[in-house]
Amino acid sequence: MKKWSDYIDYWAVDWDFQNDTFMQGWVAYRTRKNRALALASDAHVYERPGRYRVVVKVVDIFGNDTSQAYEVDVK
Repeated sequence: MKKWSDYIDYWAVDWDFQNDTFMQGWVAYRTRKNRALALASDAHVYERPGRYRVVVKVVDIFGNDTSQAYEVDVK
C-alpha cells in the first residue's frame, strides 16, 4: 500500500439521506480485474432548494465500513 486510498474498496453517496435506509445515488468500487477507484464523485444537482443530509459510506479492503453525514443547504 502506497497511499491512503489503496485501503478503500468501495464508497458511495446518498444525496438525500432520510435517517432510515442508505440509498446510494452514486457509487465507486474496485473489481478483481480493475483495481482503479474514482476518488471524486460525479456532480449532483438538486431539483429544489432546501436542506439535505448527504451521507458518504466507505468500505475498506478489510470489510470495515463507516459513514459520515453532512448537512447541505441548497439555495
